[in-house]
Amino acid sequence: MTPAPSTMLNDRDLPPLFRSSDQSALRHQGDAFRSVRTHLVVLLLATTAAMFIEQASGRIMAAFAAILYGVTILLGRRTSRRRSRAYWQAHRAAAEVVKTLAWQYMVHGGPFHSRVADPDAMFGERLEERLRELRKCGWEDTRDGIGERGMGQVTAQMRLVRSKSYAARRDIYLRDRLLEQEVWYKNRATRAHRSAARWSTLTAALTLLALSAAMLRTAGLLGGADLAGLLSAAAAAGVAWQEVRRHGPLTHAHTLIEQDLETTRIAMSTTVTEAGWAEAVGEAERLMSPAHTEWLVRFGG
Repeated sequence: MTPAPSTMLNDRDLPPLFRSSDQSALRHQGDAFRSVRTHLVVLLLATTAAMFIEQASGRIMAAFAAILYGVTILLGRRTSRRRSRAYWQAHRAAAEVVKTLAWQYMVHGGPFHSRVADPDAMFGERLEERLRELRKCGWEDTRDGIGERGMGQVTAQMRLVRSKSYAARRDIYLRDRLLEQEVWYKNRATRAHRSAARWSTLTAALTLLALSAAMLRTAGLLGGADLAGLLSAAAAAGVAWQEVRRHGPLTHAHTLIEQDLETTRIAMSTTVTEAGWAEAVGEAERLMSPAHTEWLVRFGG
């Protein structure tokens, strides 16, 4: 499931803005997931403490439960203020914009076809135009000075690839872009499917245990402990975590994209001619866009 090592390109050959935006996206993504996970864990602990209050009626446990519920409220407000998810998505979109424009520039794809008189200027214009919109959504520009803007993001390796023959550019794109992304989506779909199966099994087991606890308590065999309520809360937390991670919808989306990329790669290596190359590259890049993934996710859950 891993392609042969690239002989031409890696992330260091792409615009520096891609790497900085990619790193920021990963940082905000981790922060968003940690915040939700902490919120759910603290809320579950508060529910556990509240259950023990019914048993012991101790002031210490009651105070502890009250503190934990207060912490959950503060965590919720903190999460809403930090807007980590919005920043994560804005930086991810920026990274993908830079990457797709760079690849189209290099292989004469999309609007950067061979007849463009000044591809560097077009790259700079298209890049800044897209980034202006993302700034409104929370993207943070880390570039210093005008030299790093627009055409300043075109690397020497990008120009070298663009100067190659059609056959060379085609082979580079099919191997280092389409095949690499095809394998990436396949691996991600497999991981998401496994995670979905694990969490579904866990929540189903917790729900079954909650049902059993409720029946035992009704029969008077479990005393006064409300284990059914605690187990139900744990199952609900598991379901909420699955909704945050979206394992099921992502499995569906990534599988479809992987299949479409395989079909596209085969067509581009066999039937697409140089005359239709730019259009084919543009369509391939659309399949890999975050907007397309998000559209498929909506129908996959």
